[in-house]
Amino acid sequence: MQKESLHHREDGETFPYWSQDAIRETWERRQSLKVLADQCRLNALSAIQHAGSGHIGTSLSSLDIMVAVRHYLGGSSFLTEPPRHVFFSSKGHDAPAFYSVMHACGQLSDADLFTLRRLGGLPGHPETITPGVATNTGSLGMGISKAKGFVKAQRLSNPEERKPVVVMLGDGELDEGQIWESMPGAARDGFSELVAIVDANGIQSDTWTENTLPLGDVRKRVEGSGWDFVECEGNDPDEVGQVLKASEDSDRPTFVWAHTKKGSGVPWMEKFPEKGEYYKFHSGALEKEVYRAAVAILVSSVTGEPSSSAGSELSENRPEFDALTPRHRAASMLTIWEEMLCDVMRNDPRVIALDGDLSYDTGTHLARNLFPDRYIQAGIAEQDMVSMAGTLALSGHIPMVHSFSTFMTMRATEQIFNNATEYSRIIYLGFLSGVVPSAPGFSHQAVTDVGIMSSIPGMRVFEPSCQSELRWAVAEAFGHSGPSFIRMGGLSPLPEIPAAGAINERRSGKDVALVASGPLFSSLALDAADELQAHDVDASVFTMVDLLGEPFGPHAEALKGYEYVVVLENHNPALAKYEMLKESFRSRRTVRVSRIGLEGVPANGQPAEVLKHHGVDANSICETVRGILAE
Repeated sequence: MQKESLHHREDGETFPYWSQDAIRETWERRQSLKVLADQCRLNALSAIQHAGSGHIGTSLSSLDIMVAVRHYLGGSSFLTEPPRHVFFSSKGHDAPAFYSVMHACGQLSDADLFTLRRLGGLPGHPETITPGVATNTGSLGMGISKAKGFVKAQRLSNPEERKPVVVMLGDGELDEGQIWESMPGAARDGFSELVAIVDANGIQSDTWTENTLPLGDVRKRVEGSGWDFVECEGNDPDEVGQVLKASEDSDRPTFVWAHTKKGSGVPWMEKFPEKGEYYKFHSGALEKEVYRAAVAILVSSVTGEPSSSAGSELSENRPEFDALTPRHRAASMLTIWEEMLCDVMRNDPRVIALDGDLSYDTGTHLARNLFPDRYIQAGIAEQDMVSMAGTLALSGHIPMVHSFSTFMTMRATEQIFNNATEYSRIIYLGFLSGVVPSAPGFSHQAVTDVGIMSSIPGMRVFEPSCQSELRWAVAEAFGHSGPSFIRMGGLSPLPEIPAAGAINERRSGKDVALVASGPLFSSLALDAADELQAHDVDASVFTMVDLLGEPFGPHAEALKGYEYVVVLENHNPALAKYEMLKESFRSRRTVRVSRIGLEGVPANGQPAEVLKHHGVDANSICETVRGILAE
């Protein structure tokens, strides 16, 4: 049997993987889908480790399902022939698993595996720019609706064709209302070729699905929508395959509840105590020794050869195995907020914290334990969460709504607008704001949030870059009688300043004023100012916290002495600070206002390469500013 290969990264790190040749040689000898799935597990894990980020637990739990779909609906030559079905994963963050199956079937090369989350490579969540990817996913809840579109299109083009259309869902994804909205129509229209398989591993971002948002009797909900409901062992690919074959005899769409284990294939990733609060293998690369131990286990499972290093040397006291404490993370705006939120709730009993299955990623997990009566875990249901906030506000409370910026603004705009028409105080906090982190892909990169929120009547929009600016923004939001949106970047904060305001000078200069917001672009502005200094350009840097300040207000007053003002925007064009400053100085032709910022769909990849691609890294900012001054 061929041995696993090694991929060598530029820094000297090596990553074991199974080449296409080794996978096909093993299949010809063993004819085992379970062995094939374990080979794909190693490849998915090594791709994530090479990228430095990605979703491990769900990739490993879903692989038996993916190889079963490919084999049982693809025929005996499924490793070499194009699929005779449509398959995609609605949850999307199991993309490394899907890519590993595509690689095994010859749709991706060995080298392609190690372009995960790199510019021009394999996106962090599936995108149709990758040949073989049926549709973009990653924004949860859309899967069955998209599958229905494929079924309808297929029937229109060939009424006699009944090619299976299979979509995989996450059990946490079932929190989303669109899933349940999409089901009755599929039954009404007789979409018997539609199969939805749930990777039911029981764990969401942090903890058990039942502790996040209980789903009740799923069988009754599904059958009440007119679908067949079937259960199976999801980590047994042959059992999954038998369910798939049986579904072809039904005249109704089929909903498969596939019981799986998150982290399947690595025993200590599968373990999670009943009262666990933090599942440590949801996402992110592993520590080197943990990665090597997981590799040893997965290689041993394929070769059948025992390995003395197959995980036994890992101490049970490692932080990865502690399910009651969160992972350590470096100081950032997020770590500042998780402490500040507790202070805010301690000082004002009117405050209610709401979270959408992101308690660790939005910093609400500390408040959840300190103030359980004033904490609402809404699950992956942003519309529900925002509408609850509306009536809490009408009842005299101050809701503070937490989610990733793109999830909240894109999924719940109508609800946010409706709340605004009630003229009540609600504070929305949007995380992962801007182009970075860029590795997950555009489903997680919030570049339209400022445009959306700035269009909401009465909305104030803030983007702080340090603790004192965040404290100022929160105070302003509490003093505002309407809604506010605080745009949170998760990176290292800028240094504290004594008295933050709407706009704050961070560096003094005379030739040009660079105006930025948030920790990332403010840091880039300061770095660009250093580079400009080397070219004899003396640049000031201002951080603007209030993005929708009034024209001719404090922003214009602070900048009126400059001939050139360059606004840096970590979002697509919006009626925000650039437009406001341009309006402020429209009548003063002595002040020229320019913009450097994002436009269009953000690129996927590592931060440095993505910033350069969009022309917003420090060097590109420097060169653009020099060009503006030379005109």
